[in-house]
Parts: sequence; C-alpha cells; structure tokens
Amino acid sequence: DNLPSVLFAMAGGVVLSIGNLSSQYVWAFVGLSVAGVITSSIIVVIGTTLNYFLDDKINKAEILFPGVGCFFVAVCLGFIVHSSNIADNQAKL
Repeated sequence: DNLPSVLFAMAGGVVLSIGNLSSQYVWAFVGLSVAGVITSSIIVVIGTTLNYFLDDKINKAEILFPGVGCFFVAVCLGFIVHSSNIADNQAKL
C-alpha cells in the first residue's frame, strides 16, 4: 500500500549515506573549515530546490530562490578562496 513512499524514503537514506561518506573523504583532503561550509551550503541548495519541486503549494519562489542563490554564491566563493589558498601555500614552499 505504501510501497512508493517506502522506496522513496529508502532512496533518501541511501543518498544521505553516500553524502556522509563523501564528506568524510572531503574532510581528509581539504580540512574541516573548508569542507563544512561547502557541504552545508550544498545541502541547503539541493534540499531547498528538491523541496520546492516536491511540494510547490506553499512555497513562494520569489522568497525562496534568492536565499538559495546566496548559498550557491557562498559555495562558489568558498571554492575560489580555497583554490587561492592552495596556490599561495605552494608559492611559499
């Protein structure tokens, strides 16, 4: 009776587990200060976008997506800053 809902919940659990596993690998390579900000921002962007399309009755795009855009800009800026820090550290060595 609830098979589609159960399968959807199971798929969500699998995706969450893969996300947690990948964040562990990211922390090992770039450090917690960079990985935490980028991971949190990506979670907000993807989660908010999915929730908007899954339940579009109560959401207002003119309020929701500027905030998602700010998080997306934060992800991009975090990546750029981290890339410039790597270049600076290599130049010092």
